Amino acid sequence: MERRGALFLGLCLVTAGSRTADASGESLRWMQRMEAAARSRRPTSPPEFIHGLEQRLLNATFGGHNLTLQTRTIQSLAFRLGCDFAGLSLSSSIMEWVPQTRHTMQFPAELTQNACRARPRELRLICIYFLATYYFQSDTNASLLNNYVLGAQLGHEHVNNLREPINISFWHNQSLEGYMVTCVFWKEGASQHYWGVWSPEGCRTEQPSPSQVLCRCNHLSYFAVLMQLSAAPVPVELLAPLTYISLVGCSISVVASLLTLLLHVHTRRQRDSITRIHMNLHASVLLLNVAFLLSPTLAVTPVPGSVCAALAAVLHFALLSCLTWMAIEGFNLYLLLGRVYNIYIRRYVLKLCAVGWGVPAFLVLLVLAVKSSAYGPRTILLSDSQGNGTSFQNMSMCEVTHMCIPKHKPQSEELLENNSSAR
Repeated sequence: MERRGALFLGLCLVTAGSRTADASGESLRWMQRMEAAARSRRPTSPPEFIHGLEQRLLNATFGGHNLTLQTRTIQSLAFRLGCDFAGLSLSSSIMEWVPQTRHTMQFPAELTQNACRARPRELRLICIYFLATYYFQSDTNASLLNNYVLGAQLGHEHVNNLREPINISFWHNQSLEGYMVTCVFWKEGASQHYWGVWSPEGCRTEQPSPSQVLCRCNHLSYFAVLMQLSAAPVPVELLAPLTYISLVGCSISVVASLLTLLLHVHTRRQRDSITRIHMNLHASVLLLNVAFLLSPTLAVTPVPGSVCAALAAVLHFALLSCLTWMAIEGFNLYLLLGRVYNIYIRRYVLKLCAVGWGVPAFLVLLVLAVKSSAYGPRTILLSDSQGNGTSFQNMSMCEVTHMCIPKHKPQSEELLENNSSAR
């Protein structure tokens, strides 16, 4: 009987071990399938692959406290957490993951409090790291630092609004001069053309050193560092002087334009074409300054997004009108000085008004027809240097949000395969 009991126990252990191997093997095979789809560039459903891997890791059985699976461009980790969770710090040097560049993720003890308060139980924390951006394509004109995407999920719980943030550090060996770096997370369902979009909500960007970008986020998701070509951030100590200069300068311009228009209205030569061209130019300058003064106010006040977008469209229209009427002034001066005789044009001022106001209106309407989201609040990065670190803040204005910025060319899949090793 004892021999049969020992034999039965051994069979149970072997069966349990084979089930564990099958569960982890299924997750590994799914990761390899994802890599094959990314290399072949076949039309696939990214959310189906991502959510499928998450479910397999959440349902996988394994011995010990953690499970690690790794392919050439994807690494997955699963941890068993209890309600006595005191925090967790993960480092790429510990996990032997791409030694050329490093990253760390630090989870606070608060991570499991809400889940354990509702129903105390064992929780499963999964972390998925991607060394390729194939599954996170978006319509933003930017690239990702090191092509890294780091994700974390706590069971089926929705973790957000943490008092103590999750710290994600990205180390790199490249110069970020001329780039604006922003910590972002993947916001699923926020884009009409892709299955998600990169959003900076709930994340704060810091640069403790020239080779490190630190992201402090109050929720769990897939994180990355967005790199956009731009001018250097505006120092926050210059924000107040620049704001006052803009306010005073635009106010003086508004008053001067109003006085000039009133003088033109009361002048005796109201029907002169030169006077009317001047009046239209001053009207476009007046509209531009008024829209510019209102832009920062509406961008930060709780108003519907359509109001900010409408003001941004008016601002764009006024700027184009100023440029058009300046060109008309030059054209009219050419007629007066270069072609002195035989310059009569029937309904001359009316035709000039059709060009001066009609062409800018057509261009703005064309932009709205092609991409209605082109106008709205735009964030301006502000740097605040304190001690050895540099933290980033921002301010907003209502203006054109999509700029023509060259996209940084990502690394090829062949380089990713050569720089990684399969486990």
